[in-house]
Formats: sequence, structure tokens, C-alpha cells
Amino acid sequence: MLHAALDTSIGSSFAVADGSTILFNTHLQTPARDSDRELAPWLIGQLAEHNMQLADIRRWTIGIGPGSFSGLRFGIAFLKGVVAVTGAELRGVPSSQALADAAAEHAGSANRVGVLHDARCSQVILTVYERKAASTLKLVAEPAILQPEQLLLPEYACDAWTTAQPELLPSLPKRVAEATFVQPFPDASRLLQAQDGDAACEPVYVRPPVFVSPQPIRKP
Repeated sequence: MLHAALDTSIGSSFAVADGSTILFNTHLQTPARDSDRELAPWLIGQLAEHNMQLADIRRWTIGIGPGSFSGLRFGIAFLKGVVAVTGAELRGVPSSQALADAAAEHAGSANRVGVLHDARCSQVILTVYERKAASTLKLVAEPAILQPEQLLLPEYACDAWTTAQPELLPSLPKRVAEATFVQPFPDASRLLQAQDGDAACEPVYVRPPVFVSPQPIRKP
């Protein structure tokens, strides 16, 4: 059975597997504002290059963030439309899972991995994964919005840190920044391996609301 994973939290990452064999794994670096225009043609084109169609995919995994909210919303909506037509299965997996798995592999022996995202307003989103009895990492708490200096508190200590947003590094405490493994994007092929999933596919959106005063109405 063909199983595909798509992540649109940072650009667009797409992978297809047949059983345990990864058939291809690719990425499109596109601004979130352009994702609604470029994603579908690119994804269909990638499948066509490998003699596949959307209907051939019987199971989909979609990354649900954190990340670009507009990118996530479009990716999720697009795949919900696809499975409504094809009858394929769909589940959502946090995009941070892919980053955490890669960071743990890079670190070698990390049992607690902190995934960092930009929360705007000079804050960071921390998502923590732990390796407990099982060999795989598990999400241990809902993503938290923190001031960067809070990462030094004992309750947020991690064996490894990672981000796909290198622009965060200057704002992090030096000790955390120097230990942070920077990745270019969440690898969709790692989402294929996730053991759990959310059928609702609700995007992970943890930024606090930012209220902007409306512009005054201009009188002619």
C-alpha cells in the first residue's frame, strides 16, 4: 500500500513509501503566501514523475505544525479534499515529531529533545519529546510559549535542541543556541514512521493572539 506524507509547516515536504521502502522524498521551498498556488501542481507533478496519481495513495499523513499557519491550513484542506474524492485514509502528526526524531538521531543518545519554533513577539514555542520505555520519542506536553531565557529553567531542560528556523538563534540563550541542531525543514519521510495520528488533523496553533488597532476610516 502506498503511504504518502506531506508537511507544509515550513515550505512543502513530500514523501511516498511502499511499505517500509521510501520511494521518494522531496521538498519545495516556497513562501507560505504562495503555498495555495504552488502546492497542488508541484505535488501532482512529483507523483507524475514517478508514474503515480493522487488516487494511487491509499494512506496520507499530514504535518499539523507548529509552523506557518497559512501553509498548514492549506495543506490540511488540500488533503482533506483529496481523500474525500479518493477514499484514502488521512491522519495528522505534529511536524515537530519529524524535527525531534532527526535531532535525536543527530545527537545519538538524547532522551529529551526540545523543538523550537518562532512564536513572534520575541517569544519561542517549545515542544518537548521524551524517549521513555519505547525506543521512539513521545510528545510529553502541549507546546508552550516561553520567553527565550525560560529555556534555562530546570523544568525545560533538554538533552538536545533543534529548530528549522535559524533566525531564532540570536534570541536564544547562548548555551541553548550553541547546542541547537538546525534543520532546513521537517522531513516528511519521518512522519510516515509515526505510530500515532489525529484523524481530525487540527493544526497546532499556539501563538497568543496579537491585536492590531484598526486603521481609521478615510473620508473622501
